[in-house]
Amino acid sequence: MLHRHSAAVLLAIVTLLGGGAKAAAESEGSALPRAQGLPLSPREPSSILERISSEPSTPATPSFGLPGDASDDPWVAQVEQRLIALRQAALAHAEHRPPEAAVSGDLSARLERIASGLHDDAVLGIAVRELSTGAPVFEHDAERSLNPASNHKLLTAAAALELLGDDYRFETRVLRDGDTLVLVGEGDPSLQVDDLAALAGAVAETVELQGIRRILVDDSAFSERRFGPGYDPEGPGVSYMAPSGALSLQFNTVEIEVRGGASGQPVAVSVSPACEHLEIRSTATGGRGALSVQSWNNGDRTVIDVRGHLPKGARHAKRRRITEPGLFTGSAFAEQLAHRGAPALVVERGATPATAELVATHRSAPLPEVLESALAYSNNFTTEQVLRTLGWRMTGEPGDWDNGHRALERYWEAAGLPEDAIVFENASGLSSRGRITAAALADLLAFATREGSPAAALLQVLPVAGREGTLRGRLRRSGGRVRAKTGTLRGASALSGVVEAKGGRRLGFSILVNGPVSPTLSRRLQDRVVMALVEHGAAH
Repeated sequence: MLHRHSAAVLLAIVTLLGGGAKAAAESEGSALPRAQGLPLSPREPSSILERISSEPSTPATPSFGLPGDASDDPWVAQVEQRLIALRQAALAHAEHRPPEAAVSGDLSARLERIASGLHDDAVLGIAVRELSTGAPVFEHDAERSLNPASNHKLLTAAAALELLGDDYRFETRVLRDGDTLVLVGEGDPSLQVDDLAALAGAVAETVELQGIRRILVDDSAFSERRFGPGYDPEGPGVSYMAPSGALSLQFNTVEIEVRGGASGQPVAVSVSPACEHLEIRSTATGGRGALSVQSWNNGDRTVIDVRGHLPKGARHAKRRRITEPGLFTGSAFAEQLAHRGAPALVVERGATPATAELVATHRSAPLPEVLESALAYSNNFTTEQVLRTLGWRMTGEPGDWDNGHRALERYWEAAGLPEDAIVFENASGLSSRGRITAAALADLLAFATREGSPAAALLQVLPVAGREGTLRGRLRRSGGRVRAKTGTLRGASALSGVVEAKGGRRLGFSILVNGPVSPTLSRRLQDRVVMALVEHGAAH
């Protein structure tokens, strides 16, 4: 088995190469996991279960999916308290914010020259803030509402860190009721096959598997909706539009490998994770020509449809979304138990019985680490899961895009940000309707990263330019002084983040470009603005 980090890098490469031009342009490799080089704690399957046995959940109260009254859930009151504290912090932040920060005339002139280089059909918004005070440093059309693409993920991440806490962990539990194992999800976006294998191992140590006949999937922490607004449930099953569910695995995608055969002979198709939920239908044969790999729904199963041709010796890797997250995860869990001696198990959805007893628990990494896939690799799936978790925790009702949207609105209001500066559609920014101003994004960065804020963890999660994630090939001359979130859709390009300028001055910035401008030209302009800040930001 590959080490977890090495496997993540391999999956990232598979998705990026297999996603096609549209996926690259519209999702920036959306379903990509984290890569090597990012700060991660060792997470071996055996040790994580040993650790969690002595660690209380956060907060230490009856957990969802265990017998008890859901109305006793303390999270509703806790989120309300955090919103009240946030409002107070916003008032103090605004009270001490100076009207403007000192900036050299040379820097302003340079930024205006760069901004003037965009042709008239495009719209550009730039806002720069002194990070420590939030004071404006530079603005160019900063109050204009523009499509931020994946820069919207900054809002979702900041709200989650502030309202859930930077120590929040997602839990996935296994309970037993007679001959039934119950698999309960809380929306963990980061659950991988290795984690499921660890759970299966823990179950096998305490339960006689020959006496188990059924796996019950409890994913009721979220509503039954699978796709948020702005998402297309049809199409070829692209990974960057994966469905959402409270019990989800491997970003709700499956890895597919096709190996070419002799001319006219069937190709070899394999999937990971292999499980009964997946049905492979292949008519592809060896030979020259195009190869099509799609996924679609067939009742409670996901069909992997492979057609066309692939020459002998050739290999084609693709990642496609699954269609029913809970049953997919339950089926993969059944497969892991089968490796440990369990009989063939029926997998069904249902509520946790009141008599069920806890057997094993998997806890995710802390929330900032979970958010790395969203901010470093623009993973849409992670952000939508986090949004629905916010809605669930704030209301006590199943997490959905409606109550998740309300959670973001309430965070935005509590932070003192202008109501008319944002139009929301979904959590990830995969939207033609979403709008925000560069000024609001820069203000958000300054407020979220204030001293004492749990959302200040954003500064450690955003990728370093020239080194990591979607910024790996950009701003290499910045010397690691830039951390930022990219955003790319048709007609929209964005870059927002933080500059550690020469002399130690820290600046928050947002650069939004909308209109008929190539991504290459937009990124070149954004990079020129950021390098101007890096080189001259220390001037007073």
